Amino acid sequence: MSEKKMELMPLKIRSHGASTVMQYDERYTAYIEMTGLLPFIQLVSRSTPNLNDAALTAIIDRWRPETHSFHLRTEEMTVTLQDVSMITALSIEGKPLCMSTNSEGWREQMEALIGMSPPEPKVEDGGKKDRVPAGAPFTWTTANFAHCPEDANDEVIQTYARVYMWYVISTTIFADGTGKNAPWMWLKALAVFDNKFSWGSAALAYLYLQLDDACRRSTKDGGVGGCMLLLSIWSWECLPVGRPKTSK
Repeated sequence: MSEKKMELMPLKIRSHGASTVMQYDERYTAYIEMTGLLPFIQLVSRSTPNLNDAALTAIIDRWRPETHSFHLRTEEMTVTLQDVSMITALSIEGKPLCMSTNSEGWREQMEALIGMSPPEPKVEDGGKKDRVPAGAPFTWTTANFAHCPEDANDEVIQTYARVYMWYVISTTIFADGTGKNAPWMWLKALAVFDNKFSWGSAALAYLYLQLDDACRRSTKDGGVGGCMLLLSIWSWECLPVGRPKTSK
């Protein structure tokens, strides 16, 4: 970064609370509860605190990928599985969230699972086909699945519940550096509701991965993904810098 004379601006936080556009429907509750994500989704579907870009950038710039810890003047510190469990209520017990990342035929698989997939990008005559990520833009998801029909049968409700969870975890737990798309693999993880995954372990591993990239400024637009709500609350508990004042 020094050799390239990069200007270290505050990172763009890609992780947010659940959008008000994708409205929670009580009919989703039974299916979300089966996945073990209900406490977390109830947390982020309500109002979440504003995140301080500058304070988060300051601590991320002290992250060391070699040790997966923050190097501070006093000591090394890091977010642990216990922190994940206490702050987010995500389960740290259960099966590891391991799956193939092969995206071949992902459109057909998505259509079989939720009934549709994003349209392929148009190619002008003689033009080159753009490579698109395996997943759906958030704008496409909200345009097609924001409101579950009142007269929906059980199968349709399951589909909308699955897409709702996919949208929420893609914007909160597994947000990437671009903040534009919901990756296909997280929807694939929700193909079966009662999988008993250790979502907390996956959230922590993904946060470490995003911090490794962010501290190196690997993304072109200077964004950082992962569960920034978790990192923010952890830093407020551990460090006095950037901590919000408590209202009387």
